[in-house]
Amino acid sequence: MRLAAKPRAVLSTLLLHPNTVVSRDRLIASVWDEPPRSALANLQTYVSVLRRAAIEVETQGPGYHLRLGTGRLDLLAFDEAVRRARRETADGDLAEADRLFAGALSLWRGRPAEDVPLAGAVTARITELEERRESARFDWIDVRLRLGLHDEVVGQLTPLVETDPLSERLWHRLMVALHRAGRRAEALEAYRRARSVLVAELGVEPGQELRNLHTAILSDAPVELPAPAAVAGDLPAPERAGRQTPGWTGICLLPADIADFVGRESETHEMISALRGTADRGGAAPVIVAVSGPPGVGKSTLAVHVAHLMREEYPDGQLFVRLGGASPSPRDPAGLLAELLRALGVDAAVMPASVEEQAAMYRARIADRAVLVLLDDAGGEAQVQPLIPGTPGSAVIVTSRGLLPAMPGAIALTLDVPPPADAHNLLAGVAGADRVASDPESAEAILHACGRLPLALRIAGARLVTRPAWPLAEFARRLADTSACLNELHSGQLDVRTTFAMSYATLSPQARRAFRLLGSVAADSVAAWTVAALAGTSAHDVDHSLEELAAAGLISASDVDAAAQPRYRMHDLLRGFAAELFTAEDSHECRAAALRRVAAEAHVRVIDAARELPLAFAPPPSDLPARTPPSAAAGAWLSAERRVLVGVVAATSRAGLVTASVDLAHVLAPFLIVRGFHDDAVNMLDGTIEAAAAAGDASAETRLRLVRADVEVDRRRAHTVAAEFRRLLDRFERTGDRHSAAYALLGIAATLEDDLGSALAAATRAADCFLALGDTNGLLSAWYEVAGVQLFLGRYDDAAAACRHALALADGESAVHSVRARRGLGIACYEMGRVEEAVGHYRVSLALSRELRWNEGERIALRRLAEAEGALGRFDRATRMLAECMEMCVRAGDARGEAMTVYALGEVSRWRGDERAALDHFTVCHALLNPRGEHYWSARTREQIARSRAALGRLC
Repeated sequence: MRLAAKPRAVLSTLLLHPNTVVSRDRLIASVWDEPPRSALANLQTYVSVLRRAAIEVETQGPGYHLRLGTGRLDLLAFDEAVRRARRETADGDLAEADRLFAGALSLWRGRPAEDVPLAGAVTARITELEERRESARFDWIDVRLRLGLHDEVVGQLTPLVETDPLSERLWHRLMVALHRAGRRAEALEAYRRARSVLVAELGVEPGQELRNLHTAILSDAPVELPAPAAVAGDLPAPERAGRQTPGWTGICLLPADIADFVGRESETHEMISALRGTADRGGAAPVIVAVSGPPGVGKSTLAVHVAHLMREEYPDGQLFVRLGGASPSPRDPAGLLAELLRALGVDAAVMPASVEEQAAMYRARIADRAVLVLLDDAGGEAQVQPLIPGTPGSAVIVTSRGLLPAMPGAIALTLDVPPPADAHNLLAGVAGADRVASDPESAEAILHACGRLPLALRIAGARLVTRPAWPLAEFARRLADTSACLNELHSGQLDVRTTFAMSYATLSPQARRAFRLLGSVAADSVAAWTVAALAGTSAHDVDHSLEELAAAGLISASDVDAAAQPRYRMHDLLRGFAAELFTAEDSHECRAAALRRVAAEAHVRVIDAARELPLAFAPPPSDLPARTPPSAAAGAWLSAERRVLVGVVAATSRAGLVTASVDLAHVLAPFLIVRGFHDDAVNMLDGTIEAAAAAGDASAETRLRLVRADVEVDRRRAHTVAAEFRRLLDRFERTGDRHSAAYALLGIAATLEDDLGSALAAATRAADCFLALGDTNGLLSAWYEVAGVQLFLGRYDDAAAACRHALALADGESAVHSVRARRGLGIACYEMGRVEEAVGHYRVSLALSRELRWNEGERIALRRLAEAEGALGRFDRATRMLAECMEMCVRAGDARGEAMTVYALGEVSRWRGDERAALDHFTVCHALLNPRGEHYWSARTREQIARSRAALGRLC
């Protein structure tokens, strides 16, 4: 698809910074010279456009990330080809270097992003890329001159000097090529032309290098190429790669690289790019690359791998020490410095005593040398600082579980678990590709159970290797048991639990407790209020503990949710470890108290945030506050906390805290249903119903069964719960619970699509009961059901009257009731031929649905509005709206919505006079509908198919 200008500008900015998180601020500055107030909202819209175009833009923290390989982006392919070409040049294979340079430069067609409207802030990046191209071009020219391709180089350079006559480097290479080709007079003429241009345009004489070359040619002396200067981000010149300082013997202390290292391409590229710029950055300090991430994510493996790749760039030595930062007793800087000094040849007899003197000797020993220092498993900046070299020729890689924010000038790289493909390749590399490929479903289950954590995958692969006859399915089954998963993830000296325990042991008592509490609720991330409620304290009081957990790499703290809350994430295996500790180290009373506190806090917050939504399909508690107009902030909070809230219900249900789980489930269910999270609602309610039944709380159990059955009604599966509603009605009538009986009766009405008379009678009886009981929420639901049945029966005046009754009563209740009443009134008007009036009602219903963020209501209102627009002859507008509606239905997995949208397209096609297209649409609609649950619409669609066939028959 062809992208509009602004989405193309966003895409171009991401492509100009591949495999890098580009902040929202930077994207806005790249797209607009003067950003509008709506810039952030517009940016999010443009990113959505890119995603709809199948461009996989990832959201990471405060920015966006486009993950690309060399096969998908010319810039990356160019960088890789130039890197290889320079390596071949250093190794002496000039023919291969020539081929690689030619291929790299052939990828350039014009300026980067030249047809994209980018802001001035991007100019520097584009200039940088063009300078990289010119640097590569000169390196290529030098390679070709060394190969003796002098005439070819002359032909290559002649048009370039015409285009850029002020470039002394171009004139220099042209003169060299001409002289070596035996064209001395032309070389001298080239110098005359170069001098003439420089004097005329800039008022300066040629530089010393060009003048020296002119003198050599006049003397007919051999001319040599100058040593090529290394460019930041590229390989250094061949002359540097093999340099050894007299009196110094390079030493390599690196552990062995891993032979089956896979993945981490972007991280490797980022680290290498930073380390290659060391000698040419022009700064006064060495480059420091700080790699952080949770335990087991592969920090040390990556660091060692990159260090081996960089050995030629740091020929004066590669040093390595383990700092033991994740252990209860991190190593002292004095011991670390003594180890490094001994490796550098310092005799123990002259070793200084103090840390300051040792650090000074260490810095002096490696001053002005190209040394790479790898400091593994740092415990903090104070431990690392004495080990940093003092001169810019060297570089440092530091790994740590937490960030090292106080390291000045450090380039921070935070590792997450690898993407699915890399994780799969890691497992296959250890366990065997054929074995993993033999049972892909079980292999995927193993990846999921390991949470793609590299340490866990390596252990899983090792266990499979030791048991070659063991089916993958059996191992996957064992790992699927979350309570025993960590027991399976150990092999020899590798043990996931032990690795986690080392970090846990370093924590303060308060941070240990916070860590255990995080294991009490199954959620991928939490906000501070959750931890504070579990701990029985304030968010301010747990802040220090959360900071300590982040510093230990046990949680990440880089995300902010849609409600502007910082969120703390924990890997699934770490959360399982925390859950083990929660059970093992906290008493039953303490665990129950923590869960009660968080459930109570969640209950209060959900009641307040869900006041825009209808009440659950059951008798409401007496203390619930009145409904309010839609609130974007409240909706954002509920969306951000959905998994946590569902997890709290599940945790309290498992713990037997029935009252807490029932109360929270009751107020949370309407949000899950209205927002379309039906599976979450089903799982939550099933667990709570089971807990209530086990505790003998029949009242809570049966009322929750009403809500559970309503979930199936909402997702158009009413026929599956007809028997359940009847059982519940019988139970409520026997116990004299008139209020619950009214809801069961209304549920029965919703299941009687094939007996509309009985459905109308049941809904009317339910409405009378709700009116007598003073339950406005139930009464509005009953009236809407009455109106729906009247519409099916063709009694449009009666349906409109019921909807007007509902609208008159809906003020002060959830706007969802108003949406439904307006929509029903619009349908009645449409069927009575008052189409313009119907359009007005549909538009109000659509606007309210969008304000509520009620996606299903929005889809239905949009489809109905499009249908009415088509009936008024506005065919193009109707078709566009239906296309939008279809896209929304497909995105939501709404098969019924797809069917009804196709039905509306059939009607619009008929009104256009295209009966053949109408027949096609109605046929597709009939195939999409579920005949068991859609008696009315299935029959109506069959009528339309028959009508179309009859009309086409007459035409024939």
